[in-house]
Amino acid sequence: MTSQTRLANVKADVRSQVGSDSLAVDLANALTGLFEINSYKKFRAFNGNYVSMYAKPTRTVSGSLDIEREVFLLVANYSSLHARTLTVCQQSIAAEQPRLQPNLVVILHADPEGDEHLRAWGRELGLTVLPIFRPSGGAMPPAGVVRQRLARELFATDSFQVTGPVSEDNDFFGRREQAVDLVRQLQAGRISAIFGLRKVGKTSMINRVIDLAKKSGSPRVAMVDCSIRRFNEMNSREALKALARVSRLAVQQGYAHISQTLHRADNDLMTTFESLWSTRSGSSLLVILDEIDYITPDSPTSPHWKAEFNEFWREFRALVQEAKRHDFNLSLLVSGVSSQRFRVAEIEGVENSALHFVPEDYLSPFEPGAADAMLKTLSRRCGLQLTPEGRAIVGSTAAYMPYWIRMAGSYVHRHVGIDGRPVELDTDVLRELCDEFAATEGAEIARVALQNLRRVDEPMFDVLLECARNGSFPLGQARPLLRYGLARQRGNEIIVDSEMVRQGLMLLEQSDKVSSEQGGAMRRSLDLEESEWAEELASIARRRNLLERKAREFIRVVLKMSLPADRPWTAAVTKSLDARRREDCAGLTPDALMSKLYWIELSSIITREWPIFQRFFQDRRRLQTAFQLLNERPDAHAKDVDLADVALQRRELTWLEERIAQ
Repeated sequence: MTSQTRLANVKADVRSQVGSDSLAVDLANALTGLFEINSYKKFRAFNGNYVSMYAKPTRTVSGSLDIEREVFLLVANYSSLHARTLTVCQQSIAAEQPRLQPNLVVILHADPEGDEHLRAWGRELGLTVLPIFRPSGGAMPPAGVVRQRLARELFATDSFQVTGPVSEDNDFFGRREQAVDLVRQLQAGRISAIFGLRKVGKTSMINRVIDLAKKSGSPRVAMVDCSIRRFNEMNSREALKALARVSRLAVQQGYAHISQTLHRADNDLMTTFESLWSTRSGSSLLVILDEIDYITPDSPTSPHWKAEFNEFWREFRALVQEAKRHDFNLSLLVSGVSSQRFRVAEIEGVENSALHFVPEDYLSPFEPGAADAMLKTLSRRCGLQLTPEGRAIVGSTAAYMPYWIRMAGSYVHRHVGIDGRPVELDTDVLRELCDEFAATEGAEIARVALQNLRRVDEPMFDVLLECARNGSFPLGQARPLLRYGLARQRGNEIIVDSEMVRQGLMLLEQSDKVSSEQGGAMRRSLDLEESEWAEELASIARRRNLLERKAREFIRVVLKMSLPADRPWTAAVTKSLDARRREDCAGLTPDALMSKLYWIELSSIITREWPIFQRFFQDRRRLQTAFQLLNERPDAHAKDVDLADVALQRRELTWLEERIAQ
């Protein structure tokens, strides 16, 4: 078979030119199914000879990378590269704007150390470089290997993971119009609220509102984070004075945060606003009270708000009413987990000043259509094609919570091999992965959210628990659960159909049981019923899975913080593996590398780098014993298990948990 007949992905008018260049032929064939070659050119730059080609991504790759333009390919057949190689790329790309993608290049080279150098130089210049190494005078890696390497470069990044609240357009899914509508209402002086579970997207929405307000110039924003201890430790009078100070500063400079004013002294709330509306008639100010749970009677840090809550809202309510009379547009946005204290008639036996003042508005989970759009985009960036049914499985597993969906998607990404992507994921495989996620990482994520709900709104948590136990619950008393997204309506009842919610409730009950047992007397009997055995083993499995996830992150952080700058932490990890596993993990991104490690390999890393980890574990033999014992996984094997096995597992889990939590 000639090179001409093999170049199916090369445009006809340049096929003969490409076919006469063996390196170009190898590169073009390696990119079959990923790119279509549209041009070929030989040129000189910086006294060097180069070949360039322009490659149009296939529809799948284009969607995965979010690129529409052609990509610049450079053949630099040199055994020692210099940073000017990327200058060549930059100059060539700039000369062909807007035809070429400005921030992505593919470079075929012969430098044994070139891959890492090219990536590093690219990061400095804001370029994503996909290097392909071919030894000088040697053979091109097989096309399948090249495609695997490119797949790792293109799709190894976990697009589902975010480091904090999102605000950029390409990651702000499902609520763009909702944010715009909310800003319009606040500009008109409305009092609004966004209640919801932890990680449902409240902070992202607030950031979006602030950003839109800054861009439009209205309203000016006074941001109060009630979780700041110096604020929630104040009494109501001091808190109102702090609110007055940050409001005045916001009117003056457009935006102000409560932390800017906590150490200042000033007049009380009403006096400050009298001076504002006397000089700024027609102005618009938005006060945001975020993490409002910290200044309610259910505050986790400041119990004095049981008595101060009413006084605070009584004066603030009077202020809002007076502002209207002075043509001063004062709007309010309240954000927190629970709306309970804004819907009860009395607080500590006194009429509730906030009743019917702050609306019971929720930032509910995504609608199925919004969840589908987010999953379609993010999975495509990772080279995963999910069917509509598959995307619905992920969404329903995660109760359509944006953060939960991201974590479920991340779990799928980490448990599907990079090689061979882009690939359509089988629905049955996806369902199995979602079930695994819900029973392990997802259960812990849900447990944290539900535990917080119980702390700030125990009556509603009890309703959820009863609904999950009994299968349903009357709708009338449980409407907030629908708005939280923890249940859905079926006729005149609600049901819990999210696997993450069910698993989170089970985990919370089990942790409560463990705490109760540890706090009480030792069990008198060593006999366990069959159901109790199942619960014990399930509890051990969940704790071990959670510990394994924490151990991976613990090892990564300790190595990164402790190793010298000239020694990458990823090298320390791979050197701890045997030769076969080292080859299996070669080329993986840091996140993918850590997720691929076996449990017992985590022990090998700690043991090999013992001088770094000694201060955490003290006893190396004890550490190895703990990892070895937990690696036996009695819950996963068909063998007899006695109470001693369970006791040993729990003891070693506790020992490792305490040290990793330091």
